[in-house]
Amino acid sequence: MFNAVLREQGKNRLVYSPSAVPRVLSACAAVVIGVSVVISAEGPLLARFNALSLILIGVCLFTALYMERWRFDREANVFERNVGLSFLYSKKKRPLDSLTRVVLHEPLGTRKRETPALMKWADRGTAVLSLVDREAHVYTLEVARGSAVRELRLFAEKLSAFCDIPLEDDGAPAEASP
Repeated sequence: MFNAVLREQGKNRLVYSPSAVPRVLSACAAVVIGVSVVISAEGPLLARFNALSLILIGVCLFTALYMERWRFDREANVFERNVGLSFLYSKKKRPLDSLTRVVLHEPLGTRKRETPALMKWADRGTAVLSLVDREAHVYTLEVARGSAVRELRLFAEKLSAFCDIPLEDDGAPAEASP
């Protein structure tokens, strides 16, 4: 529900972006805070808002308007990253055929290890999904922990198949030998 989403937009385009749920919840929180301040306080309308309520509304609105999106388009031969507010963001485009591989790796020190039963809840694996191009530039798409790693692995496989490039996965479960 809160994790990133990989959507197909036609057969030649994929879009990887965070779920819309946190943005909607943040916008609703800003409205609820604003309405509660207007209803509960007395005096002129603008005087009802104190610094804390304005800061909370500002953070909620910023969260609601913030976007980070990766678009992969085979037809236009482009992958691009859009980051910023909905109306003011940066767009960086690169050729899709410059990508050489999709990498899903577990950073050093996050691999599963033997832990006491009481500590298992804190020992959740972490995985990083990245793209690498011909110049060895690394583009990090997502960092996931716990159960989201499984979903990230599926995204990596889909992205690898879509871009027709190999997937390097150092955290994949080993095949059981007979």
